[in-house]
Amino acid sequence: MFTLQFGQCGNQLGHALFSKISSDMDCVNTAVSYNANYQYSEDTFTKWFSGISKEGKHLARAMLVDTEQKVIKKICNDKTTPWMYLTKNVICQSGGGCANNWAYGYMIKGNELKNEIFNSIRQELEKIDRFDGFLLLLSSSGGTGSGIGSFITQLLRDEYRTKSIITTTVLPFSFGEVCTQNYNTLFTLAKLYNQSDMNIIIENEQIHDICKNLLNKFKTNLNDMNEIISEKLLAIFQPINNTKYNVTSLVSQIASHPSYKLATIKSTPHVSNASLKYEPICNWSSYIHHLKQTLRIPNSNSKLTDVELKLPSSSLGTTMHHVYTCSVSNILITRGTMTDDNFTVTNEFKDKCLYTNWNTTDCFTHLHQEQKFLNHDKFLALLTNNSQISCPIDTILSKAWKSYIHAAYLHQYKRFGLEEDDFLQAFAVIENVVKEYKDLK
Repeated sequence: MFTLQFGQCGNQLGHALFSKISSDMDCVNTAVSYNANYQYSEDTFTKWFSGISKEGKHLARAMLVDTEQKVIKKICNDKTTPWMYLTKNVICQSGGGCANNWAYGYMIKGNELKNEIFNSIRQELEKIDRFDGFLLLLSSSGGTGSGIGSFITQLLRDEYRTKSIITTTVLPFSFGEVCTQNYNTLFTLAKLYNQSDMNIIIENEQIHDICKNLLNKFKTNLNDMNEIISEKLLAIFQPINNTKYNVTSLVSQIASHPSYKLATIKSTPHVSNASLKYEPICNWSSYIHHLKQTLRIPNSNSKLTDVELKLPSSSLGTTMHHVYTCSVSNILITRGTMTDDNFTVTNEFKDKCLYTNWNTTDCFTHLHQEQKFLNHDKFLALLTNNSQISCPIDTILSKAWKSYIHAAYLHQYKRFGLEEDDFLQAFAVIENVVKEYKDLK
């Protein structure tokens, strides 16, 4: 797999992701045999790294793209990690960034950087015997990640038509980032929906609340949030026991229908590093039941009913009248020692009431890895494609439309070549996406 990191958010998240990968490989108490652990480490290295440097550090199979040097310099100068980025895969153009403007990144900066980016991509892919696909990390709120990320995704689709492209898009906070974030997010989601095979949606507010509620970090910073996001992503992408598990199979199971290509990750348990050894031990049934409850449709006071923000309970609830969101498909990935009896509890996710009635393929897949994950005795992740994903997107769509009808900030986009038709087309794409998901039954 080849990882592309765009902008400040994408590069900081990518750095956290590769640090997590390295930590997972270095875990001592794995609960599996030496041979099994060796194979897991080999599979991990093959998936994420391209070789070893003269200094003995793992070389990340990744590319860093940014239009400001501050974050790139900090990342590349970090000597504390047992891994590093290749200098030739760092594409950084000084000049003040993309001014939080999707149009500037997409129409101007993307064109300026495309040749350099694709030369590096081709050189890197020539080293790979079997190429799995692309993983793109970006934020939708600024100009570099959203604009250049969208532009490069389109070029990747044109040049590598048979390869899978998975994007991880971080949605902005509702308030307090940049005044143009709703336009930027609108254009990003519209472009990625047409060009990528699957878009994993990450909500900044959700991740912040996990840090605050579960890790007790009341002064949560971006590093804390990136730790959680990277843990979620790794729980999905790390090797699985005796399974030909790759990007293509992931996409084919979760985003098999061209009208439903969004996904999100629910995971448990999340505990601070300091209290990891005191982690409350729940059985598999409790954790799986907890993840199923994250698919419940919340009431208007969602903060009180968002199950992912609560600790799993060792006692299963007896209330059976919950209303669940309609899913296109789900993949449950469990990591840790599991007995044959434990596998039967995953049947909770096979309930027909959880899925749309038109999907005739296998709506639910369970994958398992015996090896411990980041020192957790048990860790579970649910990659889900369901109707609730439309809620944050619908909110952004509504805010962007209110700005548009008042012609707010439009001149900032038109000066770089966008026209009224570009706005209307983006609105039409996202409106249709939201409608499709809301109509899931």
